[in-house]
Amino acid sequence: MTDALTQPDTPEPQERRSTSWVTDAELIRRSGVPEKIMREALHMFDADPKSGFPRKQKLYGDRRYWPAVELYWAKNNGLISPQDRKTA
Repeated sequence: MTDALTQPDTPEPQERRSTSWVTDAELIRRSGVPEKIMREALHMFDADPKSGFPRKQKLYGDRRYWPAVELYWAKNNGLISPQDRKTA
């Protein structure tokens, strides 16, 4: 029996990785974070309007813009310096 909290999902096909607007399920698969943990994190982000995490856009079927998600993670994990944050 595998533990859903520790086992990563299988890699997704190339065409899915190139999609700009993702559902939460797609975001979770792409993140590599266990579903239970990421769903809790998304719930926290959505509950806090000041979190800065990309919001779901009604116009695009309640999907999030994947490049903005990656930028959020880069900024919050020190991959973009404070100087660069002013322009990013």
